[in-house]
Amino acid sequence: MTIHDRIEELLAKKNWTKYKLAKMAGFYPTTVYDWFNEKHYTPDRNSIELVCAAFDISLSEFYSGIDEDELDEEQILLLELFSKVPADKKKIVFDLLRTLSDEK
Repeated sequence: MTIHDRIEELLAKKNWTKYKLAKMAGFYPTTVYDWFNEKHYTPDRNSIELVCAAFDISLSEFYSGIDEDELDEEQILLLELFSKVPADKKKIVFDLLRTLSDEK
């Protein structure tokens, strides 16, 4: 399940529209619509926190629907940051992490 799928699932549970989510979370409606239209933007960490507040759930509850494993805040932040790394730079990040993880 993706972040978008999880938001859709939560919308369905509350019987909310994307417009209502935008109003409850304090976004412009176009912000939420851009997550689901052809732009397919991914909400950043701050936006996810606002979504969680609107749905009255924790970050852990939000992400538990995405990944079967429990992700801590650092892991979530790492995934969010990595998703913003340009494709041509991702190998550099992997190489750096491999090097650092091999250090004793």
